[in-house]
Amino acid sequence: MKAIHLQTTRTAIPRCYCYSTPTVPDHKGWVKIGYTEQEDVEDRINQQLRTANIPHKTEWSDIAIFSDGKTYFHDTDFHAYLQKQGIERMKPLSGDKKMPEWFKISGEESMMQFMKFRQNRGILQSVEVIPYVLRDEQSKAIEQTLTYFKSHQNSEFLWNAKPRFGKTLATYDLCKRLKENQGERACNILIVTNRPAIANSWYEDYEKFLGTQSGFRFVSEVSALKGKSYVMSREQYTNSLNDKLMDCIEFVSLQDLKGSLHFGGHINKLREVKDMQWELLVIDEAHEGVDTMKTDIAFNQIKRKYTLHLSGTPFKALANDKFPSDAIYNWTYSDEQRAKRDWNYINGNNPYESLPKLNLFTYQMSEIIHEELSHGIEIKGETEEYAFDLNQFFATKTNGEFVHNESVNRFLDALTKQEKFPFSTNELREELKHTL
Repeated sequence: MKAIHLQTTRTAIPRCYCYSTPTVPDHKGWVKIGYTEQEDVEDRINQQLRTANIPHKTEWSDIAIFSDGKTYFHDTDFHAYLQKQGIERMKPLSGDKKMPEWFKISGEESMMQFMKFRQNRGILQSVEVIPYVLRDEQSKAIEQTLTYFKSHQNSEFLWNAKPRFGKTLATYDLCKRLKENQGERACNILIVTNRPAIANSWYEDYEKFLGTQSGFRFVSEVSALKGKSYVMSREQYTNSLNDKLMDCIEFVSLQDLKGSLHFGGHINKLREVKDMQWELLVIDEAHEGVDTMKTDIAFNQIKRKYTLHLSGTPFKALANDKFPSDAIYNWTYSDEQRAKRDWNYINGNNPYESLPKLNLFTYQMSEIIHEELSHGIEIKGETEEYAFDLNQFFATKTNGEFVHNESVNRFLDALTKQEKFPFSTNELREELKHTL
């Protein structure tokens, strides 16, 4: 009796394939790119077309493994690679949620793209970046920060800088400087913001001034960046790693961070953020939504060497003495106006020339708060001289009314009636109505 041999397993060789249907007018110039683990690609193609009796031309098929011979991928990875380069994908029929696997590209060009995709592990190489020269204040901020970091391990630094300081470019330059000191170790940068909408500005400066040639990969799951040419998902970044780690800049929203199971929330995501050792944590718009227990819990879970806070209005942090004086770099409107005024043209064109002249006006509050000044303020049973505090001036009761209602009314009256105040004439009100 012959021995019975049961084959319980078979070797699956995943392949991507491409075909066209020359006899279908609507498909002229389009190719279908799919994936199969069947041994015969033609069998898989015929399964799709036999019922409709549509003739086809097989353009190519190839193994779905990156050139390292170890890492497998799916056709969806190659689809995303094509779309990032602006190659058009066929729209789904009305009511159909699944995206068709048809692309407007020739068979020959799609094969060349597939070869590049396998070779570069799906990472698009960015074009030449724009050379840049930092302004003096940006260079000083970076130098002061690096000096402080070198002498203070696990330290935090604040850039108290007005809008349009150029924080993204200056931060990226700081990242490059930190990378230079890393040697063979990966330099991982984590950027967290309470404003996911500004993700584009971080990405655009990466594309313009860093690019993939910097060695940094831009990683993000933020929806605003989905589909951007050089943005990688965390999975794509992980899959692209070979024996050598690559430097990465990861952009995460504060909402996602606090919502993560690994940072005090309930959603199972962002585990890699907790597991990784970060060289630098950048907290953008550091005055917004970060001073809470939930945020503290989240940030305490992040293993990092240094922390950089970016803010144009860090009033609370300054009032609470959160940062030592040598851990703060200040750049105000006054500093900028002074730099414009005092520029030495021997050094070339004035980089501040295009900035408008800024006039700063102050309000004299003594008449408005006359009663408070005359009575002083009671502190621990003793009457002290009254000192004006904006937060206290506009403080409210539990029912929403102003504590100093009469003084607030006098202040509003002054704005609209007294000479030289911004809303005191019809002409001024018309000119400045957009400011209130």
